[in-house]
Amino acid sequence: MRLTRGQKTLRNALLCILLAALVYAMLGFPPYTVRGMLDRVERRYLLSDLEPVLVERSSWRYSGDLLAHHTTHLIARTGDSYIYTEFTRHGLEVRPEYRRGTKMGRDALCLGLNGTLYVAGDFTEAASAAVEVTAQRTTRMYDPETEEYELVTQEKETFSYEGEKAGDALFSFRYREGEEGMTSWGAWGPYTGLEGAAYNWYSSYTKGNRDGGRGILHGDLPVKVTLYDGEGGVLDTLELSIDNYELYGNY
Repeated sequence: MRLTRGQKTLRNALLCILLAALVYAMLGFPPYTVRGMLDRVERRYLLSDLEPVLVERSSWRYSGDLLAHHTTHLIARTGDSYIYTEFTRHGLEVRPEYRRGTKMGRDALCLGLNGTLYVAGDFTEAASAAVEVTAQRTTRMYDPETEEYELVTQEKETFSYEGEKAGDALFSFRYREGEEGMTSWGAWGPYTGLEGAAYNWYSSYTKGNRDGGRGILHGDLPVKVTLYDGEGGVLDTLELSIDNYELYGNY
């Protein structure tokens, strides 16, 4: 039977839809929307009714890559539980936790992202907030002869920042000095302030190779958040912590 032009158009449209569905299935039904990403997190971690608190997007491109990588950073909450996750899209492929693992917190959660410290929690009654992050110079030395580690800690410094309220469940604290952080100085630095301490103060070396082969040591930095009411009175104080890896660079 000879098809009319309209029937051919309909047939071709149906074939395109079928092909797109097959490709989508072959890719593992990747989530392309915030709601789809949160649904995926709910299924993976047996959660329900996640609501977005923060949605931030960033992009980067590896040398030689034709297409850029696009990352969606998410803080969400359900009840008094808070979760951070991220999804990275490259072309049609979407990968969860491509550069960072998921973080969870009860009552509050803090996250370092691109020079800003985010603190999520129930801040309905809070009018303002301040944060103090304490860094301590820490060096770990590995002795290959004894296969033992020596940990040396030195001076501490506390960095303080005023917060900006971004809703009833989020405060942001900008700690980066300058517009672009490390990228404004080339590949790595120099850093200053909290970002510099997070990068330069936590080091690991192998004995006999102190002048080279420095590694960046993971360290948990204490984070103290003070919440204030509209008259400047203290409502509450939160004692949290953050990995120094979250505090430098563009992640």
